[in-house]
Amino acid sequence: MTHPVLTIRSIKASEWIDKAWTLLQAHRRELTTNPDIMELKPRRERYEALETAGFTVSLGLFDRESLIGYSVNIVDANMHYGDLVVGQNDLLFVHPRYRKGQDGLALIHATEDAVRAKGAHMMLWHAKDGTTLQGLMPRLGYRIQDIIFSKVL
Repeated sequence: MTHPVLTIRSIKASEWIDKAWTLLQAHRRELTTNPDIMELKPRRERYEALETAGFTVSLGLFDRESLIGYSVNIVDANMHYGDLVVGQNDLLFVHPRYRKGQDGLALIHATEDAVRAKGAHMMLWHAKDGTTLQGLMPRLGYRIQDIIFSKVL
């Protein structure tokens, strides 16, 4: 199946939560590691505050006017390396029907460009173990920065 040319454009995550709800639910179903305690409940007011303060880069991947993917990121100086501005990925998802081509890769590259334009010197992505994203990152020049462990308390 071929898809029309998709577009990537800047969005405000806080304004797209309701419109993206079905996509957010699909994202949660596919990747949430602890669904019993990880209820989908976006903090719209926190996204709005970060957007107003200029600390976000959010991009939508669109098929015509339908949102079919997103990249939401926080851009700020590192807490202990104060001169190091970092882009930290919060959310990255592309609807499974649109993963066969290069559109997800284009979304990653567009994110890098937008974060760099906001002054970031480094981009950090989190990837679930065993996912396509985990395999892709080294091919894009990324290396492991930290490993995050979790434990339900």
